[in-house]
Amino acid sequence: MTQIYTATAKRNPGRKGYVITFRHPLKMEGNKPGKKVFKGLGTDDEATAKHLEARMNALLVRQDLHSVGSRADALREGFEPAIVEIFYGDLDPSVNSHRALRDRLLPLPAMGPGHAARTLILGNSGVGKTTLLRRLIGSDAARDRFPATSTNRTTTCEIEIVTGSADYSAAVTFLSRHQVQQEVTESLSNAVLKAIESAADEIVMKDLLDDTDQRFRLKYVLGGWTQPTAKAPASSSFGGAPKRGSPAAASENPPFLKEVFASIRAIAANARNEVEAILGKLEDLKDEERNYALDEMQRAGEGSEQFQDTVNGVIEAIEERFKRLQEGKFNKSSTGWPEAWTWAVQSSERDNFLRAVRWFCANNREEWGALLTPLVTGIRVAGPFRPDWIAQGEQYDHVFVDTQGLDHEKPTTELSSEVTSIFGQVQNILFVESGKDSLKSQSARKVMEAIAGAGYTSSLTVVLTHMDLVVGDDIPTDDDRKDKAFSGLRSLVSNEVSQNVSRDAARQMAAHLGSSTFYLGYLDNKKYPEGWDDDDRAGFEESLGRDLRQLTEHLVQRANPQFLQPGVPQYSFESLGLAVREASVAFQEVWGARLGYKRIEGISSAPWQSIKAMSRRHAEGWFDGYWLRPIDTLISLTRNVLSRFLEVPLLWLPEHKKMTADEKAAIIDRLKQLVNDELTEMSKARLWKQPQTRWQGAYEPSGTGSTSVRKQRVHELLLTQVPIPQSISDRLAQAWVDEIKQVVQRALTELQKEANNASPGT
Repeated sequence: MTQIYTATAKRNPGRKGYVITFRHPLKMEGNKPGKKVFKGLGTDDEATAKHLEARMNALLVRQDLHSVGSRADALREGFEPAIVEIFYGDLDPSVNSHRALRDRLLPLPAMGPGHAARTLILGNSGVGKTTLLRRLIGSDAARDRFPATSTNRTTTCEIEIVTGSADYSAAVTFLSRHQVQQEVTESLSNAVLKAIESAADEIVMKDLLDDTDQRFRLKYVLGGWTQPTAKAPASSSFGGAPKRGSPAAASENPPFLKEVFASIRAIAANARNEVEAILGKLEDLKDEERNYALDEMQRAGEGSEQFQDTVNGVIEAIEERFKRLQEGKFNKSSTGWPEAWTWAVQSSERDNFLRAVRWFCANNREEWGALLTPLVTGIRVAGPFRPDWIAQGEQYDHVFVDTQGLDHEKPTTELSSEVTSIFGQVQNILFVESGKDSLKSQSARKVMEAIAGAGYTSSLTVVLTHMDLVVGDDIPTDDDRKDKAFSGLRSLVSNEVSQNVSRDAARQMAAHLGSSTFYLGYLDNKKYPEGWDDDDRAGFEESLGRDLRQLTEHLVQRANPQFLQPGVPQYSFESLGLAVREASVAFQEVWGARLGYKRIEGISSAPWQSIKAMSRRHAEGWFDGYWLRPIDTLISLTRNVLSRFLEVPLLWLPEHKKMTADEKAAIIDRLKQLVNDELTEMSKARLWKQPQTRWQGAYEPSGTGSTSVRKQRVHELLLTQVPIPQSISDRLAQAWVDEIKQVVQRALTELQKEANNASPGT
C-alpha cells in the first residue's frame, strides 16, 4: 500500500513568514519516494497558513493527481494556485520561460526586413563587450552607468536593449522562489562543508556569498563579509593606497550575516560530531574514506532543521530587498514571489528610469546589500537610445542582446545551449574579442565552432577591440596592426573550425570574415592617453563614431539578407550511422575523462563535489549554467558531425535548376539551422527527461564508497543514453541512430516547404 504523507505549516522563531514541510510522493530519497521538502507559503497570517496546510494534505491523499501531467487537473478540481505551484512547480521546470514572460510584458519589435536589426553580442569578460554596447546605445559611462561594466563578470543574465522607442519602458524577470531556494541551499551547503573542514571564517562566508562561477553572488543582495580583525590593506604596486572610509577598510558586518555565520558554524559542528561518532575523527581518515565522511557530514547538515530554517531566513531577507524598490510594478506568483518588474516613463525621465533599472544589474560595492542583480534572469529595456554620432531625426532601430561573459565558466568543451538557442532568434551574431589576445581563448574556439556547425556563419560579425594595445616594432602601421590581429582569427578558423567542424565550413567562414571584421580601440574613454588634449579627444571621438556607424550599417545590411534559391539537397542515410557513431565515441571520450575513467589532454577529471552538484541538478531538473553539462556536450558533438554529413548531398532537387556553389552553401546552412533547432530538445529528452529517475539514483547514494558509486551510476547512464552503434542488432544504438535520422528528415521536410514557398507561382 502506498504511504500517505502529511504536510505541516509552521513559522520558526524569529521568522516572519510561514513555510510548509512535507514528504513529496514524486521525489526520490535514496531508492524510495518521499523526499522531504520545505517551501515558503508567502504569508505571515496563521489562519491562511493553516488553510493551505489542510489543502496540501488534501492533495497528498489524492494519488490520482500524483503525476507531472496532473497540474491542470488539480487546478480544475479547485486546489489553490499556491498549493499547485508548491506541489508541481519544480517537477517540470520547462513550463517556465522567463523570455516568454518578457515577451508578454514588453514585446520585441518584429524581426524581418524593414524592422529593427536584432543582434546577439557574445564575448569574454574584460574584452569591452558591454563598453561597446554602451557606445552603440549612447549610454554615458559617468552619468548613466548602464549596463554595468567591470573586469569581473558583470552581465549575468540577458540584457535586451531596444532603440528607437519614443519613451522608456522595462520588463525584468526573476528566478522563481524554487530556483532561489535551490541556489541558496547549494551556497549554504558549500559554506557548511567548508566549516566542517575547519576553514577560516572569510573562506566559509566566501562560499556562501560569492558563488564560484560569479553568477549567484549573494553578497550583492545581503552585503559583503569582512574579517573584524583584518587590518586595513596596505598600498599595492598597482592600486595605490586605499581611500579613507572605503569599504575595504570596514570591519563591521551586517547583523543578519553574523546570525547566518553562527548558524553555519553550529550546523557544521553538529553534522561533524554526528558522523564522527560513527566513522571516526575526520583528520584520521584518508582519500575515499575522507570523501565519504565529508559527503555524509554535508548531507547531515542539509537535513537538519537549523539548515532549513537558515535557508528560509535568507529567502525572507531576499524578499525584503524587493520591497525597497518604490518605482514600477511587480508581477507576483500565487505564493507572492516576484516573477517580473515593469515600469514605463516618459523620455524626460531618463535619469530616474536608468537609476531604477540599475538595481537589477549593478555591481558597485557601495550598494552591496541592496542590489537584486543575482536574482535577475533577464532585463529588457526600450527607449530613445541613440549615440551622439546618429543625428536627431535619423532612424536608428536596433535590438541588442547582451549575454554573460563566456570565459567565467570552468573549462568546457562546448558553448552552452542557453546561448546557441538564441541564434535563431536574431539576425546578427556579434562576437567581441580583444585584438591583442590573438583569439587564443577557449571560448573563442567554442563560439566559432558553434556558429559554423549550426549554419550561422552568414550572421557572424567580429569586432576586435583593444587595437590600441596591438603594438610592436614589426607592425608600424594601422594596416599592419589589423593584419596582426586578423591573423589570430584566421588561424583559429583554419585550425580549430576546420578540424572540429569541417574544411568547407572553415573556408566559408574565413571568406566571410574578410568583409565582416571590424577593428576598434580606446572604447573606454577613461583610458585615453594622458597626453591627449581636448582637440585630440574630439578628433578621436569623431573617428570612432565613423567606425561605429559603419558597424551598425553593416548589421542592418546583414539583417536583410537575400532570399535563398528554391533548392533542396538529397542524402543517402546509409552513412548516417557512421556519423552518429563518431558523435557517440567523442561524447564518451569527453565524459570518460570528466569522470576520471580516461585521460585525455585538455580535459581534467571533475572533483567528486562537482559530480554531485551536476547529478543534483539533473535529478531535480535544475539548470543554472553549471560548468558540467553533458546535454550541451551532446548537442555540440552531434551538431558538428551532422554538419559534415549535410555538406555532402547526393544530388539537388530540382535537378534542372542551376545553382552556384555559394547558393548551395547558403541552403545547406539553412538546413543546419533547422537541424540545430531540434538538437536541443532532443538532447534534453535523451539525457535528462527520459533518465531523470536514474539521475535521482545517481545523486542519492550514501554509505562507504558513495562518491565512487555516484560516478559509476552517472557513467552507466551516459553509456546507455548515448550508445556507440556497433551493429544493427544493438536495439538501443539503432534507436539512437533512428532518432537522429528523424531529426534530419524533419529538417529536410521543413526546408522543402520553404523552397516551395520561395518558388515562383506558389
